[in-house]
Amino acid sequence: LKSVYPDNIVYDVGGIKSWRAGKLIDNMVSQSEKFNPDYCLGQTVTKIKQKDLTFSVKTNRSEHLAFAVLIATGRGIFISNSLAKLGECAKEKAGLITRLEKEKLLIGKKVVVVGGGPETVGWALEAAHSASRVTIINWRYMESFFSLECSRGVPANIDIMEPYGLLEVIGAEKVTGIKVFHVDTEEEKVVDTDVIIMTRGYLSNLSDTKKLGINLERNGIKVSPVMNTSTTGIFAAGDAVYYSGKKRLISTGTIEAATAIDSIKEYLGVLTMDDGAGAGAGAGRKN
Repeated sequence: LKSVYPDNIVYDVGGIKSWRAGKLIDNMVSQSEKFNPDYCLGQTVTKIKQKDLTFSVKTNRSEHLAFAVLIATGRGIFISNSLAKLGECAKEKAGLITRLEKEKLLIGKKVVVVGGGPETVGWALEAAHSASRVTIINWRYMESFFSLECSRGVPANIDIMEPYGLLEVIGAEKVTGIKVFHVDTEEEKVVDTDVIIMTRGYLSNLSDTKKLGINLERNGIKVSPVMNTSTTGIFAAGDAVYYSGKKRLISTGTIEAATAIDSIKEYLGVLTMDDGAGAGAGAGRKN
């Protein structure tokens, strides 16, 4: 919300008629400051290990100790290891693009544009000049955006798939397709493509959580109604999670976060009662 589309209008927060996404995040950060949290930015979690009652969360810069972990990484899509490990230039050549600077990469290609908003339409129209076929994949209906960007309607070589979400990038050394699901019916489809342009969000990969021994389902972290994962002591909330009937809305994510925190509080209380010595052993550390 803050880094990708801060000027987008948000309508699904209770008690607020509308708010810009970036401003909403500013207010959430301000609200949380009364709890005096530590912010460890610019760090990537590489490993989570558990010994007795304590989790060791290792990052590319340091190590953090805690009795519980909450994962709120947002939506990810499956990308094969061979594609995920590529550098930015190599990703472009393989068909994964996050900026449109070299139109020659699109000449005669089947292109998928992922996003939702005026910028997505602009990129799709630009790509349509060079590509043989352009497919827009968007999680909400966006007809009004086309009327703003293109007075003559949708070009003949552009298809629109909505409302669809992402599941998987298909291909080993090069992109060959993308798997999507219908937001309402959950029907899955594979769209053949040579190039994927991400105009909203980033290419992320929830499959990394498999290393933590956490079960995934439908490219989300499988959670119980109280946001427990399959690993005791690790919880998850927001777009990263999946359960039957899951709706990816900002309002849903905030409710899930509150539920997860309540579950963590209860879990820590049980730890204290069941193993006072174990829990007390870490009381002097800042967790």
